[in-house]
Amino acid sequence: MIFCPEERFRKEICTGCGICEKVCPSKVITIIEGYPSFKNHGCIGCGHCGVYCPVNAFGLEPITGEAATPEQYRALLETRRSVRFYSDKEPSEEEINKLISIVSQSPTGVNQQGITVRVIRGEDAVGRLLKPVRKLIRILSYVGIPQIAGRITGMSHYIALLREGEDVIFRGAPVVLFFHVPRKNATCYSDGVIAASAVMNYAVSMGMGTLWNGIAEKLYPLIRKWHTNETRGKRLTAVLCIGYPSMKPGWKAPPRTCNVLN
Repeated sequence: MIFCPEERFRKEICTGCGICEKVCPSKVITIIEGYPSFKNHGCIGCGHCGVYCPVNAFGLEPITGEAATPEQYRALLETRRSVRFYSDKEPSEEEINKLISIVSQSPTGVNQQGITVRVIRGEDAVGRLLKPVRKLIRILSYVGIPQIAGRITGMSHYIALLREGEDVIFRGAPVVLFFHVPRKNATCYSDGVIAASAVMNYAVSMGMGTLWNGIAEKLYPLIRKWHTNETRGKRLTAVLCIGYPSMKPGWKAPPRTCNVLN
């Protein structure tokens, strides 16, 4: 657990206001004789007690800067498009580390955390991801499975291009991120999708573009060479391609259908 309120608590600063007891989602804080008392078990380390403490009795860092305005966030979503063409400028290691650091602020069910982001960088590394896919397609082609799958899914054209050597999976992206979450997490899949969404939005704010790679996600169980020992016991929840786009949109994207049920 990263945050332990009992260890961080400074009694000499506390005013006994009781806010920490009120906001604790696990109900492990009780005000006794004017000060918080912490149960020995049940804390999920969410930090609510510290975040809302008016005198910072838990010693957290102050908030700096301002949150994006509703207009700014809407503009980000209205101009975000999936990127399939990348420029020669590759994100630096520092930029990638900064980008992934946002995952540490991403929520998980009952604060279980444990998200692992596997980073594949560089043309050679991403190219190696394609080799076992092409090999699998060649093997399955002997019994006609790719052809049948192509007709069923309407992706015959893409399968043919892949067999011819074109990268229709990763689209030449300089960076590919695989998001893995422990299967034991109560909200395993949601945890990973939320984290990937945070990275996507942060990437756009940094001038990069992303592509949600559903094809790679569906192929993952079939391509054993994509698996690593470090991700055993974890579920792949999302694959993001990231890089600087070679083109930028000049107009807002058309809105999509959204049904609201009251």
